[in-house]
Amino acid sequence: MAIEISAHTVPTLRPREARQMNSQTTLQAVLIVDDDPDILTALHDLLEHDGFSVTAVSTCRDALTQVRTTNFSAVLLDIGLPDGDGLAVLETIQALAPSLPVIVLTAFTALDYRAKSLSRGAFSYLTKPYNRDELRAVVRRAVDLSHPPMPFNN
Repeated sequence: MAIEISAHTVPTLRPREARQMNSQTTLQAVLIVDDDPDILTALHDLLEHDGFSVTAVSTCRDALTQVRTTNFSAVLLDIGLPDGDGLAVLETIQALAPSLPVIVLTAFTALDYRAKSLSRGAFSYLTKPYNRDELRAVVRRAVDLSHPPMPFNN
């Protein structure tokens, strides 16, 4: 049995309401790059639960392929990856998508890694083990930066 919906049964949204609905229903995409499958799974679940569309990869090569083919709102990037240097990936991402916020999330705690990451354009630098609430807040700020709210004109 088919259900017929006529145009008069669908409420018409004014432009402001339509924009609000679109901003609420559009999932922002986040790329996670980490070689530890347990961390990938934990971050994927955490961010997906928070309403993000999440892509998780474990290599530099896959990360750059994803950045070239998908419009992400933010990237979580580990520095120590099996096929290369995360800092080099950071630089390449900055060249490909300069406005894409990249959050470095790594076990490297040395100040020189933090300084190198931030000087090469990282949005933020977090260390493992990470605080879930801090990570959520940083990801939300990064996404908000890449997708500022649209002004409402009446």
